[in-house]
Amino acid sequence: MQSKKFLVVGTAGHIDHGKTSLIKALTGVDTDRWEEEKRRGMTIDLGFAHLELPSGVLAGIVDVPGHEKFIKNMLAGAHGLDLVLFIVAADEGVMPQTKEHLTVCQSLGTKKGIVVLTKKDLVDEEWLELVKEEVKEFVKGSFLEGAPIIAVSSKTKEGIEELIKELDRIALETEPKESRGILRLPVDRSFTVKGFGTVITGTLLSGRVKVGDEVEILPAGKRVKVRGIQVHGKRVEEALAGQRTALNLSDVKKEEVGRGDLIASPGYLKPAKTVDVLVELSKEAETIITPGFKLHFHHLTSEAEGELYLIDKEELLPGEKALAQIRLKEEVVPVYGDRFVIRNYSPATVIGGGEILDPLPHRKFRKRFQGEFREKLEGILKGSLEEKALAHLRLKEPLSPKEFVQLLGLTPKEAEELSEKLVEAGLAVKAGGELYTAEKLKALKEAILGLLKETHEKIPIAEGLTREELRSKLKENRELIEIAVKELLESGEVEEAEGFLRLKGFEPKEEGVFRELVPKVEKLIKEGGFTPPSVKEIAQITGAGEEKVNTVASYLVRRKGYHRVGELLISPQAFERIKKILKEHFSRKESLSIGEFKDYLGVSRKFAIPLLEYLDLLKLTERKGNERARGKRL
Repeated sequence: MQSKKFLVVGTAGHIDHGKTSLIKALTGVDTDRWEEEKRRGMTIDLGFAHLELPSGVLAGIVDVPGHEKFIKNMLAGAHGLDLVLFIVAADEGVMPQTKEHLTVCQSLGTKKGIVVLTKKDLVDEEWLELVKEEVKEFVKGSFLEGAPIIAVSSKTKEGIEELIKELDRIALETEPKESRGILRLPVDRSFTVKGFGTVITGTLLSGRVKVGDEVEILPAGKRVKVRGIQVHGKRVEEALAGQRTALNLSDVKKEEVGRGDLIASPGYLKPAKTVDVLVELSKEAETIITPGFKLHFHHLTSEAEGELYLIDKEELLPGEKALAQIRLKEEVVPVYGDRFVIRNYSPATVIGGGEILDPLPHRKFRKRFQGEFREKLEGILKGSLEEKALAHLRLKEPLSPKEFVQLLGLTPKEAEELSEKLVEAGLAVKAGGELYTAEKLKALKEAILGLLKETHEKIPIAEGLTREELRSKLKENRELIEIAVKELLESGEVEEAEGFLRLKGFEPKEEGVFRELVPKVEKLIKEGGFTPPSVKEIAQITGAGEEKVNTVASYLVRRKGYHRVGELLISPQAFERIKKILKEHFSRKESLSIGEFKDYLGVSRKFAIPLLEYLDLLKLTERKGNERARGKRL
């Protein structure tokens, strides 16, 4: 395991305010990679460098473009920063992209920063003091209020040593990123290296990755192996959260993975085109947001066009916050608590951002669902971890414990522990590896009681319902039904007899239509003797229908000693006569032929064979070739 501490430092600021020159002065690395960048003298894409601070902390530095045309490239590099070097040129002061970049950093939840006044060599001390005052006023109310302001010259190196010391101080105070969770590595570059294949780079947001690990490329869902890893240009066996990382991936073409994709631990995260959020419109924004507002949505390294629908307001004014749903044209891979930035659709200026509250909403927001959405999102915003989990569970059940990784931003272990806690507290129940609310189980038990009551009232001669019949009617998880039935049996509200569930104290009785139908059926069967009418024939004779007659048949078998042989019912009296005939026969002979049995009963072979097979089943007879011997129970 690597013991060094890592810090991700980003630059922000107006075009040509000296971001790339500053990084070169700090690290010796020219982050302008492309010929066009060198020709035009400005950064158009992300550049990377690293710096080992005096304390031994390794700082990965992301150089982002300042020009308004390349703001989306800046956004791709601005996520996951521990610290920002907020750059203002001493000879120009606060400029348009200075404001825009501050909105970006603020929206992405950046907590720490150093204001760096570059090009100190171009101004005198009096002017420098004026710029410092301007910057202090500009950053009031932001995360940079009260931040150190250091003036430097990348040309003369004045102030660089002081900046490195300040960087080191903040680095030592900064908590390292979480390496216990799942792997999340947003891709900001993808390219091919001859002899190695596809390589991607990014800042490892959480978790860790080892050579040989299987990872998932999202949103495509393609699973690949990690062939090699580099951190700050050095080959390593493992990369940890907070490190600038390059992964050499197997069995994937460069075209199959690129900026906007996410490398993740397999099986935990789902892509989405809809997210529920807390959005804040920048006080600098020159617009008002109304439902259906078109925008550009930036999350990690991805960008998608979309529309914003306000949930708790009719309109959103500059400087205000609101609950909202954002619907996108392309998939992103969001996790609870992720920050995002929004840009106006046209002109594409940064206007705000916010935090993802529900990465996988249960439905599209409509005005008629306003109360439901507000309750859910306020529960997620203000509630305890258990309350947040229940807010999701009530609307999306069932949920597997692993889904809380994405829904609540937890590690797999934390998700399992939370699930166990909900079950132990009686707030949820686990069935088939999935969680259901206690309210769901209670409603299911009430539904079972209701079905049994309805059955008893409609079919009073029925014993009740089998578990299979319950499952068929309820169409719920088999294991959840079993838990509900078990609790009802334990509470004494329901009892079970011979595979039938019924309300406690219920006894089948001949009521309603069955008061007359049962005696009619019995009369027909008794009159038929050894050759009674079939169930179908009885249904035709009585006009009661086969379903009711079959119900009566079951009742007669269970409660009155009748015997069912295929589609025929044998009365207890006729069956006793059959047993008597068999006993008399076997007192004289050891075997019984089918012909003899037919003659005794006066029935056809078609009826005699099924009846003999039934007698074999009851062990009243025993088959010996084509004949029968006396059974053990005769």
